[in-house]
Amino acid sequence: MKQHVANLVRALVVLLLIMPAPLAVLGAAAADAAPVDVVAAEPAVEVPEAEGEEEEPPWTARFLAPAVVVIAVVTVGASLAYYVVRIRGRYRVVQ
Repeated sequence: MKQHVANLVRALVVLLLIMPAPLAVLGAAAADAAPVDVVAAEPAVEVPEAEGEEEEPPWTARFLAPAVVVIAVVTVGASLAYYVVRIRGRYRVVQ
């Protein structure tokens, strides 16, 4: 008999999880029963906002970004120099 009750409870839980409509009906009935007054929350202490404070940019913007740009320029320059000296210098056009 206990197994039968356990199976019935599982079936009811699965049914309620699959069909949320019965829960919505129960929620609507509870909302109609007692209206609740909502009071707007006010801060306990008002803190004035600081004006004119400039934030420092993060260290990545100050150091890492310029370093990446410099490394990229050096890499492109070195590639061009390698092309001119090694590759282009190997082959001559005979006229």
